[in-house]
Amino acid sequence: MAPRLISDADFNRKLNAPDRNREHTLAFLAKGVEPFSLPGYVPPAGYRLVMSLDGKQCRLLKDDITAYAVKIVTGKFVVPGKQHCTQVMVWRTFMPEYQDALQGLAKRIFAWLLEMYEIVVSDNEQTADGRRFWEYRITEAIADPRFEVMIWDGTKEDNELTLIQNAEEFVSKWSPYAWGTDPEIHQHRLLVISKIKAANPPE
Repeated sequence: MAPRLISDADFNRKLNAPDRNREHTLAFLAKGVEPFSLPGYVPPAGYRLVMSLDGKQCRLLKDDITAYAVKIVTGKFVVPGKQHCTQVMVWRTFMPEYQDALQGLAKRIFAWLLEMYEIVVSDNEQTADGRRFWEYRITEAIADPRFEVMIWDGTKEDNELTLIQNAEEFVSKWSPYAWGTDPEIHQHRLLVISKIKAANPPE
């Protein structure tokens, strides 16, 4: 379970087409949603930020069109006994009329997840856009003393967590180590940002 690089996923194709986006959005709304208040973000006029009733999917909507969507899953396999969360199905529209409303939204949602769960883990399949988003978040977290940034390697016997010391080490060593196209390897290497000190001491 790690960042294996993939092409655009099926949900991307569905949400990119306006007619299918509307159909997909109405089906999401029919399951029930509630307003969601994200610290530091005020939706522009005509937009609303909502969360599914199970707390597992957040969307920014304008009328019955989805402009941004993220699904949230949780697990406990990275840091024993500690729940972590992962963003999957992260999508944003490329239509120009929505871009002002989306400014900074993905970063704020990521920060909120980190506050809520304290450990955020990369999803095990990502598009190139997903990789870029994570690279930005990792380099920001490395520079912030509140966080540890680690790589979790499920290909090792003890599923080890290794601390990433600095941005240079991340770019030169860990980014190419984590991302790739081999499902036997790269789905089992995850990047971790944590407010909890959890890494193995560096060798």
